[in-house]
Amino acid sequence: MLAPLRVDDQFVRLAKQSGAVGGHHNQNFVQPLTTPMARLVGGTPGDPVLVRMPRTDAGSVVVRTWQDESTLLRSLESHLPHAPRLLATTSTATVLSYVEGIPLSRLCASGSPLPDQRVLDLVELLTQTMSVRRTALPELPDGWPHGDRDSQGFLRALMHLADRQIRESNWPTYGGLFTRLGVPEDVLKRMAESVPRMANRPFSLLHGDLHLDNVIVTTHGFPSLIAVDWELATFGDPLYDLATHLVRTRYPVSQYAFVVEAWLKAVEPISQDAVKGLETDLKHYIDFERAQSVFPDVIRAARRLSHQGGTESAHLEEAVSAVRGALQAGAAALGLHPVPDSATVRDALLEWQAASRPTSGTVPVDNSADLSDRCAVALSH
Repeated sequence: MLAPLRVDDQFVRLAKQSGAVGGHHNQNFVQPLTTPMARLVGGTPGDPVLVRMPRTDAGSVVVRTWQDESTLLRSLESHLPHAPRLLATTSTATVLSYVEGIPLSRLCASGSPLPDQRVLDLVELLTQTMSVRRTALPELPDGWPHGDRDSQGFLRALMHLADRQIRESNWPTYGGLFTRLGVPEDVLKRMAESVPRMANRPFSLLHGDLHLDNVIVTTHGFPSLIAVDWELATFGDPLYDLATHLVRTRYPVSQYAFVVEAWLKAVEPISQDAVKGLETDLKHYIDFERAQSVFPDVIRAARRLSHQGGTESAHLEEAVSAVRGALQAGAAALGLHPVPDSATVRDALLEWQAASRPTSGTVPVDNSADLSDRCAVALSH
């Protein structure tokens, strides 16, 4: 006789019937609390919560300092009251607090200038994490800088993590494609060996992935913007958070100076040491962000093409455009000259697809493009 399902397992099973909202790394299910589950988490029956289940088809295409987001969220409860609140964990999912809101990406077109006030609000989100220090956070991985000001060591650690977690884990499948595109196998290791001297800035918690899809305009008015999806959070130089925000938000280059100046004015009163070396060191983080982004961007484009079959011209040309765009963005940082032309990229994709075509079944679809369709997310009440 089968053992009865636990209350939280029953709730997760029920949530899966509601239909998932797409995400890069998780399937998200919005589900009202049942009476048994409400008793378990101390909530009110009928209140919506977010059930998150890791995607099994996404692969490893991001740098993670902490493998378990729930561990981090639990540690943030008393430090960042507006971060998502962990309500429960099961063997297959996490249950997070929830409030309705609209992703900022649905109000501001990616790649277009943002209104000045929106930029100031986003900078405020970046500065909120700076009060959270190492003692409040889960244990850091081996190899993390021992001091809390070694910015050069922090960037080197990020490069080694990117090489190990993204490049190395995907090389057996995609190495042939990257080689054909001219991306060396050891490029991130070589970058780590040549990190220049940098100013030492005090470390703090960093969101690590603050872009328009991960910022919610709330329906309750205060705070007006909430940062969600803390999976890629890390601990280190706050200048890195600014760099990832600049690149992943896809600000036009013409707006970079305004964003940087806004960040400088917001951070300097908090910590003058945190803005030391800004003029030279920000570029090092931006170069790293653009270099490491080549790997997930190319992998996602190739994976999507494989799922589509690669026989339709439109699908192939979409993949070629995505791969060329990724290579062009990271070319300077990777030392990739010249960038392969469209014909070379097209041939590389077709050759890779022919060599890796499965004998049966299909390649799982990457639904990362659906991320901007989220209308509701996990938030604190």
